[in-house]
Amino acid sequence: MTHEQSLATQPGAFAQSPSRTASERRRAVRAGIIGNTLEWYDFGVYGFLATVLAKQFFPESGQYIGLLQTFGAFGVGFLARPLGSILLGRMGDIVGRKAVLTLTILMMAIGTIAIGVVPTYERIGIAAPLVLLIARVLQGLAAGGEWGNAAAFLAEWAKPGRRGFYGGLLLASVSGGLLLGSGVAACVSTLLSPEQMTDWGWRIPFLLGAALIPVGLYMRRNVQEPPKFRAQASAGEVPQHQTAFPALLLRAACICLPLLMASYMVTVYMPSYAQLYGSIPRSMALWANTCALALTVVGAPIVGLMSDLYGRRRQMLICAVLLIVMAYPMYWLIASGVSFSAFFAIQMLLTAVVVGFNGAVPATVTELFPTSTRAVGAALANAIAGVFGGFTPFISTWLIKASGSVASPAWLVVFCAVAALLALVGMKEMAHRELT
Repeated sequence: MTHEQSLATQPGAFAQSPSRTASERRRAVRAGIIGNTLEWYDFGVYGFLATVLAKQFFPESGQYIGLLQTFGAFGVGFLARPLGSILLGRMGDIVGRKAVLTLTILMMAIGTIAIGVVPTYERIGIAAPLVLLIARVLQGLAAGGEWGNAAAFLAEWAKPGRRGFYGGLLLASVSGGLLLGSGVAACVSTLLSPEQMTDWGWRIPFLLGAALIPVGLYMRRNVQEPPKFRAQASAGEVPQHQTAFPALLLRAACICLPLLMASYMVTVYMPSYAQLYGSIPRSMALWANTCALALTVVGAPIVGLMSDLYGRRRQMLICAVLLIVMAYPMYWLIASGVSFSAFFAIQMLLTAVVVGFNGAVPATVTELFPTSTRAVGAALANAIAGVFGGFTPFISTWLIKASGSVASPAWLVVFCAVAALLALVGMKEMAHRELT
């Protein structure tokens, strides 16, 4: 029996005053959001520094192959996510959300430190990219368990009728971590010369992220499990997979595709795309990306709250259609060599539509699964979509080379929007129903 289960079985375990419950809820939300922010900073900063890392770990491959290999290593982190989601998601449903969220932040820290201190290819040869790959696998395992447990944790702690808002806060924390990573990368790129950045400056964002991890770790060690989970533990229920689980998982994975593919196409991949094919300087592309991520941080909770008030399904359907219509023209315009102001407007517009969809995703996905399989279901759905999302930069680079069209990556955005659209068509509105 776990410590949380022991507490749950004690008499009066749930007889708490409203003020104490509200205090615990605030503490739990802070722990979930801040810890998630720091983890996604660590996970995403790799993508923002891809062009520099290619020179350090794949220097003998040339610009195109080196960038492809670097993005391949980025995608490996996403390949590890399904395994992490199965192991750590299942663990979260049995042992508790809190224990897993504490473990994931430690795993992410170890991977980040490894990337920040590993010698380059010039010093240790093939061992350098191998260490890089191992670190990305560890980060991927952590990310795989993080999202589902954090989504379940926040949904189960949410006030009645506010799951969309809490889910929006989760998305905001993911984007907040990416925003922090983009902002740090932009600052370092602006303050240091290209030579300094290539030589040693690229290590700063990784080491800074590792230094911040103890903050999130401390906060997560001092929270309670959600009342919904404690009630299940007190009843002695052992989580079982339902016969409907595979169908629910497929639907949830399709809904998660824009969360991973579309958002990565308009944020993590966009600075590299703008540099290579839109003639936008690195520092300016990173600053534009920082603003796009800031829009996500501010907009996601608002969008989540709107889904609480007016329903999630219709809102997501509208945004999916807009992505299908807009994606190719927008990428074509960027590749045609527009000015920085035009590029900035395009990225912000695409980001606004993506946020309109993604702000409702965490709540929608957690509502599909019962408490007994919520963490593993949400985590695995997100991880399956993440495999596609993690390789979007890699596939985009390959598509451009294979097709000869620099606007071809837009079809990846269209693909994920169509998949989500089909998943939503036959789904019932869940915004105003109780969690099972």
